[in-house]
Amino acid sequence: MPTPRIDVKQIDNITVAMTRDMKLNDDLVIQEWSDQLVALIDDGAAQKLIVNFERVLFMSSSALRGLITLNKKVRENSVPMVLCAIDENIMEAFRITRLDSVFTIKKTEDEAVRTIVLMGD
Repeated sequence: MPTPRIDVKQIDNITVAMTRDMKLNDDLVIQEWSDQLVALIDDGAAQKLIVNFERVLFMSSSALRGLITLNKKVRENSVPMVLCAIDENIMEAFRITRLDSVFTIKKTEDEAVRTIVLMGD
């Protein structure tokens, strides 16, 4: 059984996945984290998804690839997704790779909730 890499809570019809790890740089950790996020979509558990990075201080390019895979899955299933609480140093990687224009990103979970409520109804 893989280690839980996300804490999941529901806010109405919104699934909030809080990343547990401070560093997403180990391939096994990233694979488990990515698989657990994708499972929320595959299981039909998430109608709307927020991925909260509040605890994350470092993220490797492999983790970014995991997010791209997740993005493909949410688009295939018409599940709106918002990322939030991304550390400024990590945000720089999103800007450099132009992923900041691919994902909807908000500073706080509250902002993410307000944004996703307006998406995909």
